[in-house]
Amino acid sequence: MTCRKLKKVLTCNDFDVEIVSKVVFEALFLKAETSYQQRAIASEAADINVRHFVERAYKYRPVKIVEFEQPRQQCIVYLDQKREECTHLFPAGKVYSQAFHLGEQGFFFSAHCNMDQQSGFHSFGLFLGMQERGSVTFDVGYEFAARSKPTEDYVVKYKGNYKFMGGKAVGYRNLFGIPWTLFMSEESNYFINGVLHLRAELTVRQ
Repeated sequence: MTCRKLKKVLTCNDFDVEIVSKVVFEALFLKAETSYQQRAIASEAADINVRHFVERAYKYRPVKIVEFEQPRQQCIVYLDQKREECTHLFPAGKVYSQAFHLGEQGFFFSAHCNMDQQSGFHSFGLFLGMQERGSVTFDVGYEFAARSKPTEDYVVKYKGNYKFMGGKAVGYRNLFGIPWTLFMSEESNYFINGVLHLRAELTVRQ
């Protein structure tokens, strides 16, 4: 379940409060762990026949968010993609993240496999979209980054400012500046233990 849904369960009157509180807080704490620690906890739980931590097939990829209210509204969003999930994007697929909020507006990420019409090669693209449609406008400073070998630190790929209007998105059709085949190769700098780690820092502009 998503964090938002889990929090709603806490306020629901259909379940025993003590049991629900224990299970929901366990799930929320699990989601706060790193992917490696999540797998270790789930494996340990499976060994003792505890089924709380069975990962579901997500329609929308989960994200982790760090939010700030001061000195200005800002959030840092982390999106991880497994190598096999990226493989399934070829030749023209896309995947969407769960929605998250910044300044009371809903946003989401979409990862794409794109084909460049001029060169004919495919590439990995990442886009940030705003959910609301209509006349709402929203100025956002953004920075896209990805973990990269050999240091495994986050390396900034693009940054800028964008005025969102409902239904619009900003992003890059070739986030890494390389063809899809090099991006997906065993020598790729962007898959660490089989996982692509993406990060976006978003700030509301006054």
